[in-house]
Amino acid sequence: MAALSGAPTLTGGSYRLDAMPGPDRRHGAAALALASMTALVACSYRTESDEIVLYYNSGAGENTTFRECIEPGTSGPEPVDDQIYTLPTSLRTWNIRPSGGDSDQPIKSSSKAGPNGQAGPEVVVYATAEFYLNTNCDGGENSPVVQFWEKTGRRYGVSNASGEFNDEGWRRMLTNTLVSAEEKVLRELTRMHTADDLDANTNGIWTEIERQLGTRFNEELRARTGGDYFCGPTYDRTRKDCPPVRIAISDINYADPKIAEARAAVVVERQRAEASYIAAQAKVREAQLLAQANKTPGYLELERAKLQLQAAQACAANPNCTLLVGVDGGQVNVAAGK
Repeated sequence: MAALSGAPTLTGGSYRLDAMPGPDRRHGAAALALASMTALVACSYRTESDEIVLYYNSGAGENTTFRECIEPGTSGPEPVDDQIYTLPTSLRTWNIRPSGGDSDQPIKSSSKAGPNGQAGPEVVVYATAEFYLNTNCDGGENSPVVQFWEKTGRRYGVSNASGEFNDEGWRRMLTNTLVSAEEKVLRELTRMHTADDLDANTNGIWTEIERQLGTRFNEELRARTGGDYFCGPTYDRTRKDCPPVRIAISDINYADPKIAEARAAVVVERQRAEASYIAAQAKVREAQLLAQANKTPGYLELERAKLQLQAAQACAANPNCTLLVGVDGGQVNVAAGK
């Protein structure tokens, strides 16, 4: 803030009043009080509702030390000669999609080796991780949010010392921590299954991989960052707990589209062959049943009666139809509608 011309000066942490004649001295004290109140109102910093600010003392002659967290939507001191760093409190994602995601580059991995040890076809995995940064400030400099900043956030320049959040630094940090942990664990898990099963999601295999990811991914993420600094989508910062981050698989495909086309053709041909086989089985079964029925007493008589009934029903629906019906060895003309 600019100094006021002719205003009292501040020395050694206290205000000093320059010598003034009697009455004017009182007016000077009043002016000083008013200026001080104005300074207190003007010199404050307010956070947004979805951010937390870490305040560090770093004035002349001071070591840079953590002072306090300024909670979301609250006010803190204006950082004159000090440093403030902004971190997000809102739900964040890393979404791998062919288009419109945080990245369009899927995770490429091997599948289960063949019976002779040959490498399985490569697959590409599209997945989404939803998470919160652990912004718990309990414990001051030893709290999760401050330790995240000291160990990881500062290294990647997630925020500058003026409190401006850096999206590029944030993405770089995620790429080297959360995303790299996700890639490692997913590659380990896809090697346990065949490419056909992964591509077709046989027996809900994607859900099984997601379940296995849970513990293994969070352990790997903790090892890369040094603490529980990322929490799952049910995280509630007022409760101070940190549930595990969850990863959802949206798709797994063959990495080579030619292999995908060839496998799809095999599947179609197999389905056609299976359908032909089922149809042939049905015909054989029908012939077997018919042959067995012909040997059954009364079967042919039953079939003849059934045909006569069908003919009578059809003729009854036609007013111009005449039906010959056998009666005691003779025949009677029956004209429908007469």
